[in-house]
Amino acid sequence: MDYLDTCYAIALSVMASPGENAIWSLVDGESPSRAYEILRQRTSVRTQACYTSHYSQNPITAAEQIYSGCVKKSITVITRWDDGYPHALKNSDRPPIVLYVRGRLFDERKIAIVGTRNADSHASGIARRLSAELSLAGFTIVSGMAVGIDREAHIGALHAGGKTAGVLANGIDIMYPAANRDLYAAIEKSEDSALISEYPPGVIAGKWTFVRRNRIISGLSDGTVVVKAGEKSGALITARYAVEQNRDVFVCPGNTFDAEYFGCNRLIRQGAVPVSQTEDILRELLPPSEAATRAAGIMKKNIPANDLPKPGGSTHMPAAVRATFDDSSIEGRIMKLLDNSGMDMDEIVRSIGMPPASVLEALMTLELERCISRRGNIVEKA
Repeated sequence: MDYLDTCYAIALSVMASPGENAIWSLVDGESPSRAYEILRQRTSVRTQACYTSHYSQNPITAAEQIYSGCVKKSITVITRWDDGYPHALKNSDRPPIVLYVRGRLFDERKIAIVGTRNADSHASGIARRLSAELSLAGFTIVSGMAVGIDREAHIGALHAGGKTAGVLANGIDIMYPAANRDLYAAIEKSEDSALISEYPPGVIAGKWTFVRRNRIISGLSDGTVVVKAGEKSGALITARYAVEQNRDVFVCPGNTFDAEYFGCNRLIRQGAVPVSQTEDILRELLPPSEAATRAAGIMKKNIPANDLPKPGGSTHMPAAVRATFDDSSIEGRIMKLLDNSGMDMDEIVRSIGMPPASVLEALMTLELERCISRRGNIVEKA
């Protein structure tokens, strides 16, 4: 699409709240400009509140600001009217109107690997092995860039020389959580992988953005593998979306009476496919002859278990570089304020003398950059 249509598409995306029906019903049959004009005639158009701390309340102005920022940061904007929009995701319910991408988003087979953030070495090893072997079988590994199983899945794909796609719950330019800075750097360095978000630069994650992100993870993928999940794990939301999108759900069974696997075991009772080896997944997703050929290919290229990186560690990843801030910036002033004993957040707000929202945003930035840490209401240098 041309610049004008892209801006109209971005404008629609910043107007669309998770519960909004009208926008999604319009975008299926109208051009971006026509859909925007219909909405403008029906109601007052405005940018959703989650974007207005960075962008204009006028959706068109906000769209122009976003597009300009993406160009400066070499971020690709893909709208659902573009040929490059992932076909599988486009055919899911209420897919993102716009995707922001860093890297290359291939349109080949994809599979999601998700699970708990509190992964032990056993579950982490399973995630890495499944990811590595599915990569060797030609799948792009999709996950959510969280610590735990997500991290291990991305690393397994990178270690095998495969492709991975990290779906973010925040703006495309924000590295969260900070513990995965090395993973962000490795994916950006890879020629075959990508970071993806439906949120433009600068948008901070909120509780609801993580839930919305999960529909993209499952929507991009032919199937979703849940490696380890308790009764209330967010991975179960991804599995539910996969079912709603008519995709396969695979589960790694857990030990009897182990509460950290209650979610996995419930999914199996509900009909998910139990996984004991990678071939179990291939047989469900591929024609028999192709599944057998790809399984044989995995065996031929076999990565011995002791050759996989140790769970929890990194592989082929550049060291993270800590950000620096000008002394005149709010972040720089906060860092100058802090001493070894830390400070109360309210005291920091009073000392900086800026609007509390601006100071809290700066504190979030410093925490994401691993410059500070928090103990309750006390802020310390990291």
